[in-house]
Formats: sequence, C-alpha cells, structure tokens
Amino acid sequence: MVLEDFINTYFIYPLINRTGEYNPVNTVTYAAIFFIVNYLLYTKVLKNRVKVDAKFAAVLTSFTILASSLHTLDDMKVVSSILLVTPLIQVVMYAAFLVSMYAALVIQKFYKIEYWKTLLFITALPSALIIAFIFSQARNFTGIFYIILSFSLSTLAMFAISKKLPKIVTKENILILSAHMLDASSTFVSMSFFGYKEQHFLPALLVQSFGPAAIFPLKLLVIGFVLYSFDREIENRELRAFFKILVLILGLAPGVRDTLRLAVLA
Repeated sequence: MVLEDFINTYFIYPLINRTGEYNPVNTVTYAAIFFIVNYLLYTKVLKNRVKVDAKFAAVLTSFTILASSLHTLDDMKVVSSILLVTPLIQVVMYAAFLVSMYAALVIQKFYKIEYWKTLLFITALPSALIIAFIFSQARNFTGIFYIILSFSLSTLAMFAISKKLPKIVTKENILILSAHMLDASSTFVSMSFFGYKEQHFLPALLVQSFGPAAIFPLKLLVIGFVLYSFDREIENRELRAFFKILVLILGLAPGVRDTLRLAVLA
C-alpha cells in the first residue's frame, strides 16, 4: 500500500491529471532512465551501424521537433491523447525512432539511400506541416518577438563568453547551449509576461528567490559544466558526441514546445 501510494503520488497522479509538474523523485528517476536507455541504445543498436556525426544529430533534432510539435497539438486540444504527454510521448517517439531507423538501414542496404535522408524525410515533412498549422493559429506575436529577442541576446552573450573561454565554451558547445537558451528564453518570457509557472522543482525554487531571469545563469552553469565534463572525461569521440546530442535535445524539446504553445495559447 505504501509503495502504491508512493507511485501514485510521484508518478501516476502528475501524468493522469496532466498537472505537468515535476518533483525530485520523478525528475531523478526520469533522468536516470533517459541516460540508461540512451546508453543502451548507443551500445546495443547504433554502435558500428551508424556514425554519430552532424547527420545523425540532424535526425535526432528532427524527431525532437516532431515530438514537440505533436505535444503542442495536444496542448491546443486539436488532438488529445495521454500518449502525447511527457514522459509517454518520449516512449512513443523512441519506439518510432527504432522502427524508422531499422527501416532506413534496410533501405540503405538494398537501395543505397543513406539512412539519414530517409529519416529526415519521414520526420521533417510532418513537422513542417504541423508547425505551419500551429502558426496559422498564432495570435501572440508579441510573445514570439520577446522570445526571439531574448534568445538572440543570450546566444550573443555566449559567443562573447567563448572569446574569453574558448577551450571550455567551444563552438560545438555553443550550439548545444543555444538550444538551452531557447528553452530559457521561452520560459523567461512565458513566466515574466504571460503568467506561466515553472514546472521543474529546482528552477522553480531559484525563480521564487531571484525571478525568472535566474533561468539563464542556471542553464549556462549547469549545462556548461556537463559539457565540460563530457569533454574531459569521455575519451570515446562518438560516445561523447552522442551524449552531447542528448543534452542538446533536452533543451530543444521544451524550447520548441513552449515557444509554439505560447504563440497560440497565451
């Protein structure tokens, strides 16, 4: 009974009731599952089959944008399914990725069409159509302008930092940090001007103490430290690149979803 109450309180209730809230228990659990599953994905499925490079990063980015746009359709009530709610949407997209990757590798083997071209085709087209539909319903152009402005300024600040710390804030890491600056910008604008609340417990504590702008230094310090640690500790180049791509999509997914949602629902 105690275990059942624990699971209901920290996992089932936030999911079924769509509160969108994260607590220390489910946050740590989801993070651990995320990195363990992805490590197994790399070592058991991708290693020696797919080169982890810019093309692979483009594929995962495309899947991420598709997932975020589908999530926004659920926010808009255009479609309604618990499968489009975090974390279940990640499970659905992982399954879709594995099936699509297998099909793409088969096509590559028999028809000599590189796997990434097939995957980009089947994800980029629906993403473009969904995003076009979402923006056709957009009404909050002020919010979008604020996000673009905030994102541009924060990204420029990172370039300035990279001039002082080129070995730590590399060009590769700036690209990844930029995804998190999009997430920070959409969060900052949504909270500062449109009454949204931070759903993750640690950022929420900082926002309560220092205001929504605290999300920027938090992102920069935490993500910057993680990337720096990867550069120092992971010797395998492809594995390091794979984990960096994961960090990128962790910022890109909420950044895209929050931006699209604010455009239509504010």
